[in-house]
Amino acid sequence: MLHRSKDEPFYESGDPNAESTDILRRPRAQALEVIPDSSSKAAIDRASRWLSHCLEHDEACELPNTEFMPKLLIDVGSEDDAIKPFLYKPTEVTPYTCLSYCGGSDTEDVLWTTAENLEAHYESIPWSKVPLGIRDAIIVCRGLKIRSLWVDSLCIIHDDSVAWRSDAAEINRIYLYSRLSIAALEPATCKSRFLGPQKFAHPAWQSCFTADTPLNPKEPPLEVFVRPCLAENAEYKEDLSRSSLDKRGWSLQESLIPTRRLCFNGNEMIWQCLCRTICECGHILWKPQSSGFGRLGTHLKSKRLKADVVLSDPQPAWQSWHQSDRYDYRRSGPGYPKNPYKRWRDIVVEYTKRGLILRKDKLNAVSGLAMLARESLPENPQDQGYGHPEEYLAGLWRGEFHFDLAWMVKSPVAEQGIAERSSIPSWSWASVNAPVTYKFDDPVETWKHTPYLIERVKVESVTCMREVTNEETSNVISGEAILTGLISHVKLAVMLDSGGMAKAYVRSANLRSYKVKLDRPRSLTILSGERQSDCWMKGTCQHGDDCCKWTMEEHDEKLICIVLFTWTAPVNKNDYYGNPRPNMGPEPWFLVLKPSTSVDGAFERIGIGHHAHWDIEKCKLFEDEELATVKIV
Repeated sequence: MLHRSKDEPFYESGDPNAESTDILRRPRAQALEVIPDSSSKAAIDRASRWLSHCLEHDEACELPNTEFMPKLLIDVGSEDDAIKPFLYKPTEVTPYTCLSYCGGSDTEDVLWTTAENLEAHYESIPWSKVPLGIRDAIIVCRGLKIRSLWVDSLCIIHDDSVAWRSDAAEINRIYLYSRLSIAALEPATCKSRFLGPQKFAHPAWQSCFTADTPLNPKEPPLEVFVRPCLAENAEYKEDLSRSSLDKRGWSLQESLIPTRRLCFNGNEMIWQCLCRTICECGHILWKPQSSGFGRLGTHLKSKRLKADVVLSDPQPAWQSWHQSDRYDYRRSGPGYPKNPYKRWRDIVVEYTKRGLILRKDKLNAVSGLAMLARESLPENPQDQGYGHPEEYLAGLWRGEFHFDLAWMVKSPVAEQGIAERSSIPSWSWASVNAPVTYKFDDPVETWKHTPYLIERVKVESVTCMREVTNEETSNVISGEAILTGLISHVKLAVMLDSGGMAKAYVRSANLRSYKVKLDRPRSLTILSGERQSDCWMKGTCQHGDDCCKWTMEEHDEKLICIVLFTWTAPVNKNDYYGNPRPNMGPEPWFLVLKPSTSVDGAFERIGIGHHAHWDIEKCKLFEDEELATVKIV
């Protein structure tokens, strides 16, 4: 049960944790009445009030004056005239909206602007051919009295590769300087409407009554909404998962770059800006959200904002990485990863969960975020001990290249459904078609004693050949990284564990084996029940008759591991008997490399490993270590 906010269409402010004799009166227990139809005048009026309030009161959401305008915009006309939408080239600064939406898998007969129909679109865009989702965006613009709209399908010339790359390079500014971004979270195709009946307004989801006898007689009666518990409602579990738009790779920058978003998902309308987030049903106040607008976007835009962000109360119950500074590092020390770089890695983790149709778009679809992220990084990394000016390198940053290399595929997947193979270097997370994560910094947060870092690799050079030579964040044609560090020649085994899951191990000539995570699936090399299987899984030879012994001459794949860095923590305490306690660590992180099939003398990354069981046995993978310089492509 939630009480109706008296500050319609906003939430009542107040301390979210304030005590009250009536739990229903607490700020987190409030909601708005969900409007039955998002295409109605009442819905557009509510959205208009959200926008007007933000324009009037939220100085941070209004970016400093800029002369930037997209090359093409759609004039949508107004509610009062019969003007058909048409393309035009803006000659002066004017407010405009952007549409963020899913085109869908079936785009064969979707209207696009091309060199052939460009002149005709200057005259008018045929309404009968405009997809229903884009029609809805035009309706919203007219209702909000914003006459100009930017939509990628109609405002980019799609059969002109030069024009397309030029516009793609401007995506960050197009969304950043829009007055508002309209986000159609659902449906998954532009051929269907995103405006219409809203599920949470249905009587089964929303009933209202007046509480005539409040617990505190001094407080007035409350209007109370009764709604299903969303966290337990089976029908809503799908709605709590990612929306169709949040599964799309291109949409991540479309969600983080704008300062204002108006979202439609078929359940309710949601307002998001730098200062507040409001959903009609109120669940956003008490149900921790796993994704959305938020603090990461503020950090990215921090150098563009004209004022500090002032958050309105009550604030959403965010738990996600891009909603709170509490996910920044709590510890700092020499060589530690820095928060601005961590936020970029957080973007990478979120981005790689999403899908793309074309592999060639892997870096293009995040280039706008990379441009903004660069502004929040140290201007002169060499002044902080990095040794090089900052540079964006196929999704990684030179300033913390050794850390950025330490990405790990969550679960290797066979690469299918991608239209073409990648030219992205194997050391980049963008070279794989799978979600990745970063775990290398866990000791910074989880170790009881403060760890310190030992850098074990020297980055000699990193170079990328870019599709657009003067665009640092554009797609890359090729790239190489030259590293000098300790290497170990290893063999690789892939087998099934007792649960039927494929596991990979490496071991050197001393027969100590260590688990690694592969970037892509590999065929099994050892079957269940084979004599050596328990030797690999238990870390040492179990039979004592040289069953595992191998020599370099038998090293057919010529695999190597190279150490990136090591964590260790001095304990400086004695145990109960006065004996010194052992230090925590060392925990080495290393790459697994194979000889390149395309560049003689070079290697390609195939996986990553680390030894976290130092409390049982120290890592001996690099016992017979050898210093070498390797080229990774």
